[in-house]
Amino acid sequence: MSVHDYAALLPEGVLVAGAVVVLLLGSFLPRRRLPLTRWVAGAALVSSAAVALGAGTGTAFADSYALDAPTAAARTIAPLAALAVLALGSDELRGTTREAETCTLVLLGTAGTVLLAGANDLAVLAAAYLLASVPVPALVGLAQSGRAAEAALKTYLVGALLGAAMLLGAAVLAGVGGATGYRSLHGSLTSAPPAAVAIGFVLVLAGLTFKTGAVPGHFWLPDAAQGGSATAAAFVTTVPKVGGLLALLRLVDLLGGARVAVTAAVAALAAGTMLLGNLAALGQDDVRRLLGWSAVAQVGFLLMAPAALPGAGAVPALALYLAGYAGTNLVAFAVAAAHPQRRLLADWAGLAHRHPASAAALVVA
Repeated sequence: MSVHDYAALLPEGVLVAGAVVVLLLGSFLPRRRLPLTRWVAGAALVSSAAVALGAGTGTAFADSYALDAPTAAARTIAPLAALAVLALGSDELRGTTREAETCTLVLLGTAGTVLLAGANDLAVLAAAYLLASVPVPALVGLAQSGRAAEAALKTYLVGALLGAAMLLGAAVLAGVGGATGYRSLHGSLTSAPPAAVAIGFVLVLAGLTFKTGAVPGHFWLPDAAQGGSATAAAFVTTVPKVGGLLALLRLVDLLGGARVAVTAAVAALAAGTMLLGNLAALGQDDVRRLLGWSAVAQVGFLLMAPAALPGAGAVPALALYLAGYAGTNLVAFAVAAAHPQRRLLADWAGLAHRHPASAAALVVA
């Protein structure tokens, strides 16, 4: 390890350091000064994205972390999306005792998301998955209601189950490939038993479906969107997808040379996610739950990029779609947060006459 390795992770380090500072400030500041933690968190997010713009390319820590286009996309999209989340939840958080905790969890979840996108080693992938996953149920549960508690428990259980499956899959791939680094595995997995590679891939894929909200790891997402606060709902339906999808893109590229139909499996997963997400959304009458199912359906379309590998346009297409999705999804949740009393679809009747700006924003989103 060299100074260059640590310097390469400066954008992620800024996020983690910001989370620590915010948590400490929340422990000592009086309630009237807690809004300062939101400003510190926002500064950390902006600084992380700004530092990432000048980052180089290559790898760090013995090829275990990639500094390439997918990582650069995550380093920009995830912090800026998290910044928008804190902005739309400002009214909801102002004056509460959970402001510092919310900002801390958002920063840690964003750091885990970026690390997940850049993971170039199965061990790093597993560690990043944990960092990106642990803040999610805690963030959902901060709403302190019965519905939020149920959603947080469901999120935790699904994440723990699929996380265990992911660790098992990583162990299988490392066992048959003789290494954990993607560069070494790229060559060794081509001669490994296809059945073992397929089992390992499916298990790792199961874990990533939790992060992306794809079928079958989608169960928690509509409940979290409905039961959590507007801040939590906007975050969990947007930011984790960035890291999960880019990590999946990297995994599919890794296994492209193996004798396993990984792209066909991802394409089938995409079709199933699109179908279920859209059909389930048709029967919803709660606006936030509807947006949760919409987030599931959108993952199906996003999964078409990994399914298109080794096409040269897969990476820029996914990055562009993620940026567009993050923007439009956050606009939809910003409108929902601006009208907290309108929870059912029937409550939104006449919105164009009473609040034309909100109606126009929803049309664009």
